[in-house]
Amino acid sequence: MSFKQFKHRAILILIGLVIFISGAKAQPALTLEASQYYASFKFLDTQSIKLNSEYQGLFTGAYGIGYKHSFDFPLIVKANLGIRNAGASMVYDDMNYSWNLQYGDLTAGAGYIHNFGRFNPYFLVSGYFGYLLRGTQTLNNEELNITESGILNPVDIGIIFTPGCELKLSDFISAYGEFSYLWGLKNIEIDEGQNASNFGMCLTLGLSFTITSITK
Repeated sequence: MSFKQFKHRAILILIGLVIFISGAKAQPALTLEASQYYASFKFLDTQSIKLNSEYQGLFTGAYGIGYKHSFDFPLIVKANLGIRNAGASMVYDDMNYSWNLQYGDLTAGAGYIHNFGRFNPYFLVSGYFGYLLRGTQTLNNEELNITESGILNPVDIGIIFTPGCELKLSDFISAYGEFSYLWGLKNIEIDEGQNASNFGMCLTLGLSFTITSITK
């Protein structure tokens, strides 16, 4: 699948989600968000030995746009289309390795929200589909283009667990903060017998804009 195909499918799925839930009595909103992200790998070698501790995580970033639906009962639904930077580094046999990856992500999930009025805590469980847009592997001073060489599976699939809190600034604008744990379920290794998956933690700040305020 090319990036163009991924983008078109992601947009269609996002539009479908919006149409599906738009008939419910709820408060729809558009969202903009940015994240400080800590990324690394979980890795099993050919002998099924965990080497997670050998990898050093990277502090990177992520950002996205999305759609949020808060219902008149304690349910929140959220979908997001964004860019996530990932990767890790390690030293092995006196060799310095590093991976810098960039994914296009489609995320959709649902969860519980408790409405206190102005401060509204919530917890989301989301599934995500990621597609590798670009990536490089560096071995000492030599750099390899991952997307051209195909040494990693470009598809990444997993689950994200997200506690967060929304702060209503006005009837039409809210700010929110989230802490998320990303758990990759897809083996991104091509080599038979090896298993590598993405994982990460991130802090997100975002703004949501009630759609009804735009149309009035």
